[in-house]
Amino acid sequence: MNKFAIGTLFLGVAVLSACGNGGNSDSDVAGGEQELANELYFFNWGHNIDEQILADFEEEFGVEVIYDTYASNEEMLTQINSGAISYDIIIPTDYFIDRMIQMDLLAELNMENIPNFENIAEEFQDLEFDPENRYSVPYLYGSTGLAYNTEVFEEPPTSWEVLWDPEYAGKVTAHDTSRDFVSLALQRLGKSINDLDDASLEEAQGILGDLNANVLKYTTQPAAELISGQSVASLAYSDQAGIAMAENDAIAYVLPEEDGGMLWMDNFAIPSNANSQYTAEVFINFMLDAEVSKMLTDYIPSSNPNAAARELMSEEELSNQASYPDIPESSEYYVDPTQDETRAINRIWNEVRAQ
Repeated sequence: MNKFAIGTLFLGVAVLSACGNGGNSDSDVAGGEQELANELYFFNWGHNIDEQILADFEEEFGVEVIYDTYASNEEMLTQINSGAISYDIIIPTDYFIDRMIQMDLLAELNMENIPNFENIAEEFQDLEFDPENRYSVPYLYGSTGLAYNTEVFEEPPTSWEVLWDPEYAGKVTAHDTSRDFVSLALQRLGKSINDLDDASLEEAQGILGDLNANVLKYTTQPAAELISGQSVASLAYSDQAGIAMAENDAIAYVLPEEDGGMLWMDNFAIPSNANSQYTAEVFINFMLDAEVSKMLTDYIPSSNPNAAARELMSEEELSNQASYPDIPESSEYYVDPTQDETRAINRIWNEVRAQ
């Protein structure tokens, strides 16, 4: 769920035709062994990988990586459903893995081709959205917490309550996404972010009007406001907090101890209509190599679930609170909402914003 500006990178032949990717596929050779495809079609969040990593894979394996980007899980799903291009690797966020499994859109992985899966830290294996990792492998993870100015707050805030505090009216930002906005209120009320029954949502809406009155700006990219000092407290994705912290020493990041915070994980997955599953699994295994995985998070200020890669990191890197914050027990991953729940969340978002 990378939150940088979205761009499109093409490596090698990068014109993706609406007629798909034709005859490129894995094939069997004598003795039943598989050989690599000539091309690998990779669909990822924008600016979510170091281009050099793709070049290194191409050089080592002789496979041309054709790389395209998307701005949201919904955009990715629409493209996969269209079938216009048969992508070999995609990077869905946690709850979207569950959705795509239910829609029969993901291939079951052959872990014999991904021995480097053993490098993934145990706490990031076998998560609720994909028990036994039958369909996905962790790529990057992060959190949604509170970025704040230490010149204003001498101690780390322990609750989302500071965003409601009239003292900071016009000096806070919140996300312009309906689910994060409503989840903020649910956690402040001591509820789960997945408590989406009518009573819980009504109670959440009841306190969101006061938050709306405090908000300087709704944005998922508050780094600029934090760096400039316009915002003293922001609901922020951890990578946005990391950007702000790198530019302004007064900015810090925390998952509020009392309320928790939201967790997210982006994952490797292979669409069920992929032409080159074996090549995709070889690529995933390459990405899970300790040095390659560290190279990924050297480039992107997200958190790395690869324990072998973390062993290569310095104490300074591992102590970065944006990348590796203390995680309260009340922090949660999202569960995929029903259509009715999604409509209710969007209705609250629109009604509160219109006040």
